[in-house]
Amino acid sequence: MAILSLRDIIFLCFCGLLHIIYRNQRRSRLPLPPSLPRWPLVGNAFQIPLTYVHVFYQELERKLGSKIMYLEAFGRSIIVINDARIAKELLEKRSALYSSRPRLAMFHDVVGATDHFSMMPYGEEWRNHRRLLQQHFSPKTLSRDQERTMEFVRKALLPNIYQDPQHVHDHVRGCIGGLSLSLTYGLPVLRNHDPLIQLSEETLSASVEAVAPGRFLVNIVPMLKYVPEWVPGATFKTIGRQTGEQLNLLKEGPYLDTLKRMDDGTAPVSFVATSLEKYRDAPDYEHQALHIKQTATDVFAAASETSVAATMTFVLAMFNYPDVQRKAQEEVDSVVGPDRLPDFSDRPRLPYLSAIIKEVLRWNPIVPMSLPHMTTEEDVYEGYYIPKDCTIMSNTYAILYDKEIFPNPKEFNPNRFIKDGILLDNILDPAVIATFGFGRRICPGAHIGLSTLYLICASILSLFDISQALDADGKPIEAVPEFVAASLVSEPLPFECKFTPRKGKDAEGLLQDYLGIEVIS
Repeated sequence: MAILSLRDIIFLCFCGLLHIIYRNQRRSRLPLPPSLPRWPLVGNAFQIPLTYVHVFYQELERKLGSKIMYLEAFGRSIIVINDARIAKELLEKRSALYSSRPRLAMFHDVVGATDHFSMMPYGEEWRNHRRLLQQHFSPKTLSRDQERTMEFVRKALLPNIYQDPQHVHDHVRGCIGGLSLSLTYGLPVLRNHDPLIQLSEETLSASVEAVAPGRFLVNIVPMLKYVPEWVPGATFKTIGRQTGEQLNLLKEGPYLDTLKRMDDGTAPVSFVATSLEKYRDAPDYEHQALHIKQTATDVFAAASETSVAATMTFVLAMFNYPDVQRKAQEEVDSVVGPDRLPDFSDRPRLPYLSAIIKEVLRWNPIVPMSLPHMTTEEDVYEGYYIPKDCTIMSNTYAILYDKEIFPNPKEFNPNRFIKDGILLDNILDPAVIATFGFGRRICPGAHIGLSTLYLICASILSLFDISQALDADGKPIEAVPEFVAASLVSEPLPFECKFTPRKGKDAEGLLQDYLGIEVIS
């Protein structure tokens, strides 16, 4: 090996110094994106709200006159994007620089959740987790997962709504949670009050809040993570510890149950069982098994929370816009008829329903502030300097509420996406541009989520009328569309509505084969 001379070392040091000077000069010459005035040390930390963060950034766009904005919080750089074109150009076309994740103090440090695929930094470990997901949940295997989806919709959701129409939200959560549990672990699920589903609901809801951009101040002021749990006002530390314990139970319990069923020879096809079997004889089996166990929790979580929020948004829209509901029912009736339930083969012939689903995803963006990305190198975009290790937030809400693209955005109007019975291809599709993320971080199970939402919506429209609930005096109870203010997932706030079997539909006859089933395996 050649030994560097003193002259070589001086030359290399000189080159390094020139690089540092050039980088700093470039940084000083190029402006950051438009920003609010910043305070010393804290930056904009105390200007960022803890609720409705997406609305704050939409209003900030109007104030600054820019769809790309810069903020700082205790030295951490944050860039917010309110435009689909900019988001695609940075997060997709330059994905090599924009595919990592920032460290979130509440989720990673307080909860202690460092092995969750969705929040991992970009790298080989993340790529291995994603590879496991894509191998099992690919568009080529969608028909396999659709069979399981149909089973849960017909054996759980529809009979439960028919027999107990007062608790639709519980039935939706039970159905989607059960489907997620089945697809991930292949475990049998109780049609009502499954204890594992109830545990997962509480745990995943707390985890989603821990990731939300404004829910906990510690995500804005990371040094708060060092505050002891016993200090008054440090309830976030208690919440974090309890959430971490529950996440560990959720990660270990169903995984071990699946292993036992595999040993017994009774495990059906599932993400865990199939993935473990694939690597059974591999030299790195233990390493892969750990990644499979870690990834399974994220599969379960992602499928549950977003699908429930989208389904309840659909329900809320249907009784607030009865003309849309009637038109959709007419379309479903014309294709499905009175003597069977909808299935996936009907989907291409239900364009108006497809337009409704697009509008559901636009009207209430399920993840209004997408999970944050982080730059791994500095960059320049349209003359603006973008620092290394900068948190990049794409504002899905602002994108889907852009009045230039979607006039009267607060109105639920499926006609934005369809004309003369044909879906329009010249308008931004919420399912493509924002709902499931951007670039290499796009949700790998989006195709399953969309097909599940389709079947639930078609089945409900086929069997039931959704209308306003009545108070004790027989007057309709208004349900103003309002959504969770401080969570990553935007689910409608609790509301009352009325489900009744449709006239001319033999709901009991169509469900007679499923009404007595209590365990779905």
